[in-house]
Amino acid sequence: MNDSGPINPLDNGCLSYYFDDLSISDQETVAEDVTYTIDSDDSSCSRTACSSIFGSGPDELESEAALHSSCSGSISKSNECLIDIDSSIDSTSLNIGKRTEDCLVSISGTLKSNQKNYVGVKSFDCTSNTTVDNKEKVAGSTALILNCRPVEIPAKSISEQLEHERLYEEILQNVKKKKSEEAKKQKENLKQKLKNEQRLTYITQIWTQEIIPNWNQMSQTKRCHNLWWNGLPSSVRGKVWCLAIGNDLIINEELYKSCVTNSLSKFNDSEGSMHCLEYIHLDITRTFPHLGIFQQNGPYFEVLKRILSAYVSLRPDIGYVQGMCFIAAILLLNMEEVDAFICLVNLMESPCLNAFYTVNQHLMMSYFSTYNDLLKFNLKKLNNHFNQIGLTSEMYLVDWIYSVFAKSMNLELSSIIWDNFVKDKDQFLFRAALGILRSNESLLMEMDSIACAQYLTKLPESFTSSALLKSTASIRMSIGKQSFSNLLIYHQEKYAQNS
Repeated sequence: MNDSGPINPLDNGCLSYYFDDLSISDQETVAEDVTYTIDSDDSSCSRTACSSIFGSGPDELESEAALHSSCSGSISKSNECLIDIDSSIDSTSLNIGKRTEDCLVSISGTLKSNQKNYVGVKSFDCTSNTTVDNKEKVAGSTALILNCRPVEIPAKSISEQLEHERLYEEILQNVKKKKSEEAKKQKENLKQKLKNEQRLTYITQIWTQEIIPNWNQMSQTKRCHNLWWNGLPSSVRGKVWCLAIGNDLIINEELYKSCVTNSLSKFNDSEGSMHCLEYIHLDITRTFPHLGIFQQNGPYFEVLKRILSAYVSLRPDIGYVQGMCFIAAILLLNMEEVDAFICLVNLMESPCLNAFYTVNQHLMMSYFSTYNDLLKFNLKKLNNHFNQIGLTSEMYLVDWIYSVFAKSMNLELSSIIWDNFVKDKDQFLFRAALGILRSNESLLMEMDSIACAQYLTKLPESFTSSALLKSTASIRMSIGKQSFSNLLIYHQEKYAQNS
């Protein structure tokens, strides 16, 4: 230890702190004074060194020099101890550093294997304590789970960071799965739509090229009836309706114009006719309001007004009855103005509509009784339920017949009923009514009289044509050997005798 040279207190140890503010020459002078006085084990030597540092006198330094020989042995022992401690610390630090480095390398590998490059997200690299900015795309709000926490909040642990990445990956997978299912469903819907369009084109060609040109021969064939049952193509609906309704009354355009002219002068001269015109105005504004074409200033407001006014002029004995505007409107939606008037006049001469619009009580009751017999026969449980809650057929059936279902359901559904009504005449009105009840039987069985009446007055939009046609097809319009016509005649005779 003696050949290691003198110890410089300015090179190591706590004393160097006190020499920072001294000049170089002063540091050298003080260093010579305290070289021999440092002893880490002897407190007296330590005090001597401190007194020397802070300007002790010559006498004190001479007395302290005597201590040099006794302190040198202690210095040697201290140096040996420090060397041993330094060796131990170096060895321990080396091992700890090695293990720490291995641990970091392992963690880094785990993070790299699990971490995804989430675009548009500031992800945090736990190994380098840096934030990675992915600027290629903008991520959704769900990506906020991967963002670093603010500096004032403790940082995420490695396990928490990995869990957040797993959760975000799960969210992404669910989104991808949902989009895939939606795309598949959209593709199927598009395929079905294309198939329906192709089928519609094919059916339209049959109507335009085969049936309509040969109406008298083809209209009664089974093939024609099968196509007719599922609904007519909108492009041929007006033409087929005109042919099916016919024109037994031989109404023409000249007669229509004459009726329009007469209605104008009649409504101006008669006070009663003015009230009738007010009712027509009021009802027109309520006709298919969702279309917005029959309301005031709409494109069909004046046209519908002319048709109804001309009919009142032609049939003053019937006049205008509420609900007539729906029949005229649905005809006008599918054909020209004159054709709509011709069909309206001829339809009003059908036995059922004429009985209701002329308010022929005996005939109306005959129709209700026939319908009630068929209701009891086809839907016995529902008929019993209606009897228990006090719901009579008149409470919902009158509105259906007066507008031929146009007021109580969406336009598409009512058009299909109209398609079959012009083919099968009055009988189909009651068959369709029973079909509606059968299709909604489970719901109606849980309702009271008021709820049933409200439900049947305006059927929900979810009620589809396929459900209606399926339930209507299952309705039997005969009881034993008694057909609909036979049942109607029986009840007519019954009411005639009672009167």
